[in-house]
Amino acid sequence: MNHRQQAKLYYLYMMSDGDISDNEKRLFGTICKKLQLDADDKKHIMAECKEITDQEGLNCIQVIRKNAKEPHIFGALDIGLTGYASDKDKAVILWNLINLGYSDALFSSQEKETVDFLREYWQIPEFLYSEMMDVAETCLALERHKQWVDTLPETEDKLKKLDQIKKDIKFTQETIETTISEIAF
Repeated sequence: MNHRQQAKLYYLYMMSDGDISDNEKRLFGTICKKLQLDADDKKHIMAECKEITDQEGLNCIQVIRKNAKEPHIFGALDIGLTGYASDKDKAVILWNLINLGYSDALFSSQEKETVDFLREYWQIPEFLYSEMMDVAETCLALERHKQWVDTLPETEDKLKKLDQIKKDIKFTQETIETTISEIAF
């Protein structure tokens, strides 16, 4: 699966629950930077995804199922599910999807259906999937705690707490990235 196909999968996934939140947009931008996609690439990907939903009438899970049954070599429907992605790449893609799903604080049923399908299709081990979900839920809890701390009066203690929460979130996310990088299945 090439970088454009990955980004297309991510954007279709973000569209699957009907609304793309600001947090999803920010995370998508970060992922695109990691994938070395520029602003023009992102615009083209968003246009392709809009075409898929408007003209083809398909949502993310429908596109994924269609690609799983019959790979599309070219065109808007091509997301390269059966491409040359390694097990590590598949785990990274699944982690990015879970992260995107939780970025708006609601892991919708459409998002869960997509993640579950890909987990089974790519044969991601249950223990790795469970760890990914645990890490995502931990990060969500930390984000909620950060939002609550942010409502407190401005003090040096508040700033220290916010800084520690940010460090905790970063550390928690790095643990799953380390697990993914060290695993072979």
